[in-house]
Amino acid sequence: MTLIFVASLNENMNLANTIKSKLDKQNIESRIINLVDLNLPMYDTFKEQNDGIPQIALDLAKQMEEATAYIFVSPEYNFGVPPVLVNAIAWISRIGDNFRKLFTMKKIQLATHSGSNGQDLLNSLRSQFTRLGAVVMPREIITTYEKKCNEDSLERILQQYINFIKE
Repeated sequence: MTLIFVASLNENMNLANTIKSKLDKQNIESRIINLVDLNLPMYDTFKEQNDGIPQIALDLAKQMEEATAYIFVSPEYNFGVPPVLVNAIAWISRIGDNFRKLFTMKKIQLATHSGSNGQDLLNSLRSQFTRLGAVVMPREIITTYEKKCNEDSLERILQQYINFIKE
């Protein structure tokens, strides 16, 4: 199972749906998780101490444990990672004694639709996920308002990803 995490609506959700459709055609089981719709409360230690970890975060971690691979589809916010994605990672990092098991050796594909080229976001995510023990694909899926999705390129990148997750 590949989980497709989407960290915004609109163009990134469109990109996630396109990716999912391509995976479906290759008989790759996948599920889109819209991080915006999870509506996780903003993480802080006092909230965790007083209210505990939200059930939605526990459910998310359970899905991540059962998945073999992830795709992160996210815009670049102010040359960085959007708060909804940072917040989701913050919550799941508080679950259990070793949250890194949710990332260790997981195969990750990065994708973005951003107003700029999204490279700062992608570099940041690559660094974070690699340090958490994941294996991040060398090529990213990048679209902008000026640079629409190139179907041939998307299919080549996803085929490499599919070959890698089947190993």
